[in-house]
Amino acid sequence: MSENDIHLAVGENTVIYGFNVDLPPAVKRLAAREHVEVRIFKVIYELLDDAKASMEALLAPEIVETEIGELEIKGVFRTMREEVIAGGEVKRGKVAKDLLARVKRGGEQIAEVEVSSVQRQQQEAKEVFEGEMCGLSLRTKKKITLEIGDKLEFFTRELVKKTLG
Repeated sequence: MSENDIHLAVGENTVIYGFNVDLPPAVKRLAAREHVEVRIFKVIYELLDDAKASMEALLAPEIVETEIGELEIKGVFRTMREEVIAGGEVKRGKVAKDLLARVKRGGEQIAEVEVSSVQRQQQEAKEVFEGEMCGLSLRTKKKITLEIGDKLEFFTRELVKKTLG
Protein backbone atom coordinates (compact mmCIF):
# COMPACT_ATOMS: atom_id res chain seq x y z
CA MET A 1 0.00 0.00 0.00
CA SER A 2 1.43 3.35 -1.01
CA GLU A 3 0.90 7.08 -0.53
CA ASN A 4 -0.56 7.16 -4.05
CA ASP A 5 -3.37 4.82 -2.90
CA ILE A 6 -4.20 7.31 -0.14
CA HIS A 7 -4.19 10.27 -2.56
CA LEU A 8 -6.57 8.40 -4.89
CA ALA A 9 -8.95 7.62 -2.01
CA VAL A 10 -9.21 11.15 -0.58
CA GLY A 11 -12.90 11.99 -0.30
CA GLU A 12 -15.84 11.54 1.96
CA ASN A 13 -16.30 8.21 3.76
CA THR A 14 -13.62 6.34 1.85
CA VAL A 15 -12.08 3.09 3.02
CA ILE A 16 -9.06 1.30 1.61
CA TYR A 17 -8.93 -2.45 2.15
CA GLY A 18 -5.68 -4.34 2.30
CA PHE A 19 -5.14 -8.07 2.37
CA ASN A 20 -1.90 -9.51 3.68
CA VAL A 21 -0.03 -6.22 3.18
CA ASP A 22 1.96 -3.96 5.47
CA LEU A 23 1.05 -0.35 6.10
CA PRO A 24 4.23 1.75 6.17
CA PRO A 25 4.29 4.44 8.91
CA ALA A 26 4.42 7.30 6.36
CA VAL A 27 1.33 5.94 4.58
CA LYS A 28 -0.44 5.48 7.92
CA ARG A 29 0.26 9.13 8.87
CA LEU A 30 -0.92 10.37 5.46
CA ALA A 31 -4.13 8.33 5.75
CA ALA A 32 -4.84 9.83 9.17
CA ARG A 33 -4.13 13.37 7.94
CA GLU A 34 -6.38 12.91 4.86
CA HIS A 35 -9.14 11.15 6.87
CA VAL A 36 -8.90 7.98 4.79
CA GLU A 37 -9.71 4.83 6.72
CA VAL A 38 -7.40 1.88 6.05
CA ARG A 39 -8.44 -1.64 7.04
CA ILE A 40 -5.87 -4.40 6.78
CA PHE A 41 -6.88 -8.06 7.03
CA LYS A 42 -4.94 -11.31 7.24
CA VAL A 43 -8.01 -13.51 6.63
CA ILE A 44 -9.84 -12.94 3.33
CA TYR A 45 -13.28 -13.93 4.70
CA GLU A 46 -12.99 -11.25 7.39
CA LEU A 47 -12.20 -8.66 4.70
CA LEU A 48 -15.20 -9.76 2.63
CA ASP A 49 -17.53 -9.70 5.64
CA ASP A 50 -16.33 -6.21 6.59
CA ALA A 51 -16.72 -4.89 3.04
CA LYS A 52 -20.23 -6.37 2.78
CA ALA A 53 -21.26 -4.87 6.14
CA SER A 54 -19.91 -1.46 5.06
CA MET A 55 -21.86 -1.55 1.80
CA GLU A 56 -25.07 -2.72 3.53
CA ALA A 57 -24.78 0.22 5.95
CA LEU A 58 -25.04 2.55 2.93
CA LEU A 59 -28.32 1.02 1.73
CA ALA A 60 -31.49 2.90 2.66
CA PRO A 61 -33.82 0.75 4.77
CA GLU A 62 -36.96 -0.60 3.15
CA ILE A 63 -40.34 0.52 4.52
CA VAL A 64 -42.55 -2.54 5.09
CA GLU A 65 -46.26 -2.15 5.80
CA THR A 66 -48.28 -5.06 7.19
CA GLU A 67 -52.09 -4.99 6.95
CA ILE A 68 -53.78 -5.74 10.30
CA GLY A 69 -57.49 -5.05 9.92
CA GLU A 70 -60.34 -2.86 8.72
CA LEU A 71 -63.12 -0.98 10.49
CA GLU A 72 -66.22 0.78 9.19
CA ILE A 73 -67.16 4.02 10.97
CA LYS A 74 -70.66 3.80 12.50
CA GLY A 75 -70.56 7.01 14.55
CA VAL A 76 -68.43 10.11 15.10
CA PHE A 77 -68.50 11.44 18.67
CA ARG A 78 -65.99 14.28 18.75
CA THR A 79 -63.72 16.01 16.24
CA MET A 80 -60.87 18.16 17.49
CA ARG A 81 -57.85 19.65 15.77
CA GLU A 82 -55.51 16.70 16.43
CA GLU A 83 -57.89 14.01 17.65
CA VAL A 84 -61.08 12.30 16.51
CA ILE A 85 -63.21 10.05 18.68
CA ALA A 86 -65.38 7.64 16.72
CA GLY A 87 -66.93 4.21 16.84
CA GLY A 88 -67.30 1.42 14.38
CA GLU A 89 -67.41 -2.26 13.54
CA VAL A 90 -64.29 -4.29 12.86
CA LYS A 91 -64.92 -5.84 9.43
CA ARG A 92 -61.65 -7.74 9.05
CA GLY A 93 -58.68 -8.64 11.25
CA LYS A 94 -58.29 -6.61 14.42
CA VAL A 95 -57.83 -3.12 15.85
CA ALA A 96 -55.29 -2.27 18.55
CA LYS A 97 -53.73 0.75 20.21
CA ASP A 98 -50.73 2.34 18.43
CA LEU A 99 -51.63 0.96 14.99
CA LEU A 100 -51.57 3.30 12.01
CA ALA A 101 -54.67 3.63 9.84
CA ARG A 102 -55.52 4.94 6.40
CA VAL A 103 -58.84 6.78 6.39
CA LYS A 104 -60.70 5.97 3.17
CA ARG A 105 -63.86 7.48 1.78
CA GLY A 106 -65.26 6.04 -1.43
CA GLY A 107 -62.05 4.09 -1.99
CA GLU A 108 -59.88 7.24 -1.82
CA GLN A 109 -57.42 7.79 1.02
CA ILE A 110 -58.15 11.10 2.74
CA ALA A 111 -55.82 10.89 5.75
CA GLU A 112 -53.49 8.76 7.84
CA VAL A 113 -54.03 8.53 11.60
CA GLU A 114 -52.69 6.69 14.64
CA VAL A 115 -54.88 4.80 17.13
CA SER A 116 -54.25 6.30 20.58
CA SER A 117 -56.85 4.19 22.42
CA VAL A 118 -59.42 1.46 21.83
CA GLN A 119 -62.53 0.81 23.93
CA ARG A 120 -65.01 -2.06 23.90
CA GLN A 121 -68.21 -1.56 25.95
CA GLN A 122 -66.69 1.62 27.46
CA GLN A 123 -63.70 -0.32 28.82
CA GLU A 124 -60.12 0.15 27.61
CA ALA A 125 -59.23 -2.79 25.33
CA LYS A 126 -55.89 -4.06 24.02
CA GLU A 127 -57.45 -5.50 20.87
CA VAL A 128 -60.86 -5.73 19.25
CA PHE A 129 -61.52 -8.42 16.66
CA GLU A 130 -63.61 -8.95 13.53
CA GLY A 131 -67.35 -8.65 14.11
CA GLU A 132 -67.00 -6.55 17.28
CA MET A 133 -67.93 -2.90 17.83
CA CYS A 134 -65.50 -0.49 19.46
CA GLY A 135 -64.72 3.11 20.16
CA LEU A 136 -61.48 4.70 18.98
CA SER A 137 -59.45 7.75 19.76
CA LEU A 138 -57.41 8.69 16.69
CA ARG A 139 -54.44 11.08 16.62
CA THR A 140 -54.21 13.21 13.50
CA LYS A 141 -51.62 15.61 12.13
CA LYS A 142 -54.34 17.99 10.92
CA LYS A 143 -58.06 18.29 11.53
CA ILE A 144 -60.08 15.72 9.61
CA THR A 145 -63.81 15.12 9.49
CA LEU A 146 -64.85 11.48 9.61
CA GLU A 147 -68.20 10.44 8.18
CA ILE A 148 -70.37 7.41 8.82
CA GLY A 149 -69.35 4.74 6.31
CA ASP A 150 -65.69 5.78 6.13
CA LYS A 151 -63.26 2.87 6.29
CA LEU A 152 -60.14 2.66 8.44
CA GLU A 153 -57.46 0.27 7.17
CA PHE A 154 -55.11 -0.60 10.04
CA PHE A 155 -51.47 -1.45 9.48
CA THR A 156 -47.99 -1.40 10.96
CA ARG A 157 -45.00 0.24 9.33
CA GLU A 158 -41.41 -0.76 10.03
CA LEU A 159 -38.00 -0.07 8.59
CA VAL A 160 -36.15 -3.20 7.50
CA LYS A 161 -32.43 -3.10 6.80
CA LYS A 162 -31.59 -4.16 3.28
CA THR A 163 -28.88 -6.74 2.73
CA LEU A 164 -26.74 -7.69 -0.22
CA GLY A 165 -27.85 -11.30 0.02
